[in-house]
Amino acid sequence: MADKYRFKIKIALIAVGILILGVIIIKNITNIEGPLETAKCISIEDVSDMLIFTGKDADTWTSLLGKTGKDYLTNSDVQKILDTLQVEEKAKEEYVEASPKEFVTKDNWLALYDKILESLDTEKKVSYGDVFILADSSNIDTLSDNEIYTDKGIYTWKNSRLLTDYLYRGCNVILYENEIIYVVKNLETEYELHNVYFVLGDEEGFRIFNDGKYFQYTNRPLEEKISSAIGDIVFSQGEIKQIKIKGDKISGKLLAVKADSLEIEDYGEVPLEEGFKVYKEYGQLEELSINDLLVGYNVTEFIVADGKISAGLIMKDLVVDNIRVLIKNNNYENIFHENAVVTGDSDYTIYYGDKEEKHTANEEVSIDADSELWETGRIKIVPDILSGKITLLSVERATGNPSYRGSIEIVKDDSGLIIINEVSMEEYLYMVVPSEMPESYGIEALKAQAVCARSYAYIHILDNAYSQYGAQVDDSVSYQVYSNQGESALCTQAVKETYGQVLEKDENVIETYYFSTSSGHTTDSEVWVNQNEEDRSYLQPKFIGEEDSDLDLTDETVFYDFITKDIYDAFEGDEPWYRWTTTIPVSTLSNTLNSRVAARYEVNPELILVKNKDGEYESKAISNIGIIKNITVIHRNAGGVLDTVVIEGTKETIKVKTEYNIRYLLAPISTQVTKSDGSVIDSFSLLPSAYCIFEKVYDNKKLTDFKITGGGYGHGVGMSQNGAKIMAAKGYSYDEILKYFYSGVDFESIY
Repeated sequence: MADKYRFKIKIALIAVGILILGVIIIKNITNIEGPLETAKCISIEDVSDMLIFTGKDADTWTSLLGKTGKDYLTNSDVQKILDTLQVEEKAKEEYVEASPKEFVTKDNWLALYDKILESLDTEKKVSYGDVFILADSSNIDTLSDNEIYTDKGIYTWKNSRLLTDYLYRGCNVILYENEIIYVVKNLETEYELHNVYFVLGDEEGFRIFNDGKYFQYTNRPLEEKISSAIGDIVFSQGEIKQIKIKGDKISGKLLAVKADSLEIEDYGEVPLEEGFKVYKEYGQLEELSINDLLVGYNVTEFIVADGKISAGLIMKDLVVDNIRVLIKNNNYENIFHENAVVTGDSDYTIYYGDKEEKHTANEEVSIDADSELWETGRIKIVPDILSGKITLLSVERATGNPSYRGSIEIVKDDSGLIIINEVSMEEYLYMVVPSEMPESYGIEALKAQAVCARSYAYIHILDNAYSQYGAQVDDSVSYQVYSNQGESALCTQAVKETYGQVLEKDENVIETYYFSTSSGHTTDSEVWVNQNEEDRSYLQPKFIGEEDSDLDLTDETVFYDFITKDIYDAFEGDEPWYRWTTTIPVSTLSNTLNSRVAARYEVNPELILVKNKDGEYESKAISNIGIIKNITVIHRNAGGVLDTVVIEGTKETIKVKTEYNIRYLLAPISTQVTKSDGSVIDSFSLLPSAYCIFEKVYDNKKLTDFKITGGGYGHGVGMSQNGAKIMAAKGYSYDEILKYFYSGVDFESIY
């Protein structure tokens, strides 16, 4: 019995030992793995992603730590990471290691991670940000499996297996360049897509177009079928919370486009919703901008909700057959008028609000800011017959008071009255062509001018520069001179015989720059700065003569011979502006430059540079360089036009860039300019051209004047009008003239 009892005691002791051993083993395992609540811990995979900016990939870290990506980070792992990265001692010291084998919480790691970034991410490639995830590859078929679309744009997602957990949610994330490398936390936010285009929708879901992309949502059935609609979508906490379709529509001629409102005929000024959008419905669906809404046309339906315009739907292709011209006041000084005095060569009607007032031919009406006709902010004056004209007695032009076909609109603005002439494109050209080219130049030259003017107008209509005032162009040299001269029978014939024709290259209407007279050579568009990326290869520098002359006019010696010796057979060799000279006293030229240089610096500080004490040029405000001592040509563009000069003064030395700045700062504003035929012009606000040279004039070894010898009149880009005249006289047709000045172009009709 004693043995049997002792045996039972031994068995019990063994059991207790096994139990104790098990507890020890479990305790050791716990010490290795850390806390059991691993949701608060961070994986090696996440840590590897977050350290991608160091140049080390996930394999490097798992190998170094001897673990897999799914394992959790421990304190001993952190020490190895810090040692490997050679983090600053300050960052290491601030990390307190509780126990080497314990897991590291996410919060502790993120606090340490910030210190690592502060120490190592000197280029700031890693950042924190809030994003709302709106779609992945299941919604947008153009996205790859690891791409997401957010309210901040498209990002790649380093850990794509977790992507669906965050869809339709707001997140605070860590970004490495354009990649989300870690989600810090979910945000209790919602997000609204405003004024998206619903392509279609039914009980199986819906398809939208937004930001140039198609989205498919199959997890949200619609109670009613919809198509071609505008609406808002509200996302919240992983689901589509609400869909709001907007159904009210209005349409009418667009009269003005402002930053926060549109003026529409018969509706007046209607405010824009903050998330206003524009879609082109015909052809391929596109999202456009407010700048694509052209005043003067009725091709757009507007979606209205709560008294505001939510979106514009451009319903059909635009046929540019009319133009709205802002009429400047006397001497083209300003766009605002104190008053407008009108009459007509036929009976005419004044429309104001929903009222109208009839007037007989030659009856005068004066309108100012206090006129009783202001029922709304716009008054319209229309001749009673199609060929009738309205005359502005309050405006003076070269031939007196100008008369206009089409209609006249007067708009009240805080700064004064705005006067707009709306007229057909062809009738507009009836008064542009004679204002830009005398009828004595011949029918073929006039036809070339008509095509240039139509192409130029078309481009600037699309630019929409004056849309806030309800116009597209003005009537000055800033665009094309309009109605400064009366209509001419031959000019009108030229317009009619080229009806609708424009110049195109690669199916795009070109900018048909033109100028008065060439020096014998044209240049390209490099004379202007801040150009967009449009192709202007049709503007090629070329010698303007019967036979091409292969001259490198960027070479100063070659250009000197070209501008001073009559040895080249150019078309315009006998034209008065072919060559010109002016001699400007040093004091006069210095005063001109000093009075103008500050203004040109303000326009573009990168084009007026000042020489510093180290001999380098820097952008710096300047108002006085003293007395000019020397002018040195630094660079000429193709064709010999000046691009950069250095002007040395007694106080400062400046480098001046672009042909316009050079012409403006060195202008003969109080000095005679002598043309090659001996005729004299008293003064100019600009040098006639930048195809010129500078020579010093001395008296008893003292610098007294600068003699400037040049050629041509104008910027020298595109078609020379006098060159076109000479070519027409030689038997060239208008299409041959245009293809001579514009390379690789075709003719097309805009109607």
